[in-house]
Amino acid sequence: MTDGEIKPKVLLIEDNPYDAKLLKIYLEGDGFDIMHAESGHRGIEIMANTPYAFNAVLLDRVLPDMDGLETLRALKFAPRGSNVPVIMLTAAISPRQAEEALLIGAHACLAKPYNKDEILATLNALLKRKRP
Repeated sequence: MTDGEIKPKVLLIEDNPYDAKLLKIYLEGDGFDIMHAESGHRGIEIMANTPYAFNAVLLDRVLPDMDGLETLRALKFAPRGSNVPVIMLTAAISPRQAEEALLIGAHACLAKPYNKDEILATLNALLKRKRP
């Protein structure tokens, strides 16, 4: 990434501190600017009130305050979130859960434990971005 290049901004909505730290390391190391929310409500608040637009959202399926699908619905109906690609992250994803997330508006569903290459490839493909 060159000095003048703007880093893609990703909103990470993940309540597990270990998973959040791991994802931040992966993404920041690949040239992304990460803003972290520990809950669905906080993620929605950040999306609505941050002065810049996010390029993508990584969203955990299980959150302490509201389900990841509820959060996804809220983000997709928010004026600033309706066109932002969302990757749903979950510990155990069944075909039915993946279908439900995709029907609501997720662009991809990835299972934990995280595979760095899979996450980066999916995110870069959604953003049509070449790796630095």
